[in-house]
Amino acid sequence: MALNFLRPRKIGRWLLLAAVAYFAVGYVSPRLHWVATERGAVELARALPIQPAGVRVSGVIHVHTHRSHDAVGDEGDVASAARRADIDFVVLSDHRAAEAPIGQWQTRAHFVDSVLIVRGQEISLGSAVGRVLAFPLDTAVSGWQAGVESFAAFLRERSGTAIVAHSRSPRSRDSWRPDSTPGIVGWEVFDLADIGRARLSDFWVVYHLAALAASAPFGRLHWSVTRLYRDGFDQPHVAAFDSLYRRAHLVALGGLDAHPKKRFRGALLPGYEAFFKSVVNHVELATPFPSDAMAATTTLANGLRSGRVFISFGDTRLARNFVLFAVASDGARYPIGRHVEWADEVYLRGGFWGGPNSRLLYRVVRDGESVAWVRGPELTWRLSSPGAYRVEAYRYTLRVGRLIWNLRPWIFANPFRVVRVGD
Repeated sequence: MALNFLRPRKIGRWLLLAAVAYFAVGYVSPRLHWVATERGAVELARALPIQPAGVRVSGVIHVHTHRSHDAVGDEGDVASAARRADIDFVVLSDHRAAEAPIGQWQTRAHFVDSVLIVRGQEISLGSAVGRVLAFPLDTAVSGWQAGVESFAAFLRERSGTAIVAHSRSPRSRDSWRPDSTPGIVGWEVFDLADIGRARLSDFWVVYHLAALAASAPFGRLHWSVTRLYRDGFDQPHVAAFDSLYRRAHLVALGGLDAHPKKRFRGALLPGYEAFFKSVVNHVELATPFPSDAMAATTTLANGLRSGRVFISFGDTRLARNFVLFAVASDGARYPIGRHVEWADEVYLRGGFWGGPNSRLLYRVVRDGESVAWVRGPELTWRLSSPGAYRVEAYRYTLRVGRLIWNLRPWIFANPFRVVRVGD
């Protein structure tokens, strides 16, 4: 019996069955969910229609070019990919080498074919602190060893904006160490390089590598990239943000850490476009971008600081239609990222102006804990107590009771801080 079991033909069959099971489970497991959903306040929804958002721009952060020692690609490549991905701005985060020619680092921002290219740097603040993305400090430093407090002062002197990078990276040397973030505006709640590194060391690495390779020839690489987030929005980076947000007004942002490594017959490997279609930041501005690039950069930085930001995973054009606000009993409306005074009745109201209008779910999260799943097409949810509330939007293919097939995380919105007067 043992010898029959070990015959090459039978071994091959068992290996084939194991491979089929592996890929089947790899495909199904992140798509199949059991979720208890509720309906929102339908009558109130009719009284508070979803209206178009104000001035909004969409773009990506944490992008590397040939000025980094470990990447290729130039700003022409970046702008071309940005146009094809339907985004408005790109924040570069190159690694400044101490010996780099100063001429490469003198322009801090410019428009390339209507795409705002903001030059910035990824800077190490030392092994005891972590890394930040800083812009438009394009000639700043190649490294910083004087501590986070002194770097905050350095930023203030130069009107710079900084974002924590690799906030909970699987590479411990990159993760953010301090319990505070003085002078820092943003926090990478999603980082494609970090999730890629995590996948390389887990059980599903072969499945995802195969999916990436198979989807590339069909122009669907960005979908396989976003599927690297098998656990959806339940990520260590997000959990850390939820914890920090209770004591610091940080802005959640999605980063790419895009590093094209080779150029083959004129094409970058990997190219920028798939990344630019995956994790995109949507920022509400007080005014449209001015024609002057540095003034536009200041407008963008102010929009980020306001917290009126949400992140989308794919379907960028439809994601631009997303609208979310809080409304109090007196009718006052508060945009994403605002402080809201607690009252007997405070509602979250969200949806998509102009669609999509079907197969949508919303998750309401308070202080990092899920409190409700609400069926779409729109969200109207009464808050039960003060706290930091944020909203996630999901798309799905099929729902039968609690069974949801192909549930796909799509929108991650920055929180509202709902506080009692005097708190």
